[in-house]
Amino acid sequence: MISLNATIIVQVTLFLVLLFVLNRLMIQPIHRLILERERVIEEKERALDAAARDLEEMLEAYKKRLRTAEQEAQSARAALRARAAEEAHRTLMATQEEIVALRQKVRADVEEELVKARKGLKKLAQVLSYEISTKVVGRKI
Repeated sequence: MISLNATIIVQVTLFLVLLFVLNRLMIQPIHRLILERERVIEEKERALDAAARDLEEMLEAYKKRLRTAEQEAQSARAALRARAAEEAHRTLMATQEEIVALRQKVRADVEEELVKARKGLKKLAQVLSYEISTKVVGRKI
């Protein structure tokens, strides 16, 4: 059977004193360190989450700027193509006008040469006919 004497009361008292001293000297400081570490870890996790959100926002902004730049580049290419097509059309039209003008000039020159040649041939025909008739008749006409 268990006997209750004064030593048990002293032991319980010493145990309680030891528990109080350990609580003050070890358990509370360790508990405060654990709480402080948990607080620091939570702060760092929040900072990490905020940095991840900022990074996502920056990535989205970058993608948006990239899409905008691609659209601007496409519109610039389309504008350049349109301007080049217009310039090619103008050049083609100017060349066609030059060709028409050149054809008209060549036709006029050919017509002029033809008229000169006809006049020259007419004179030559008259001279030849005079000579032929003079030789046929045997005297000057």
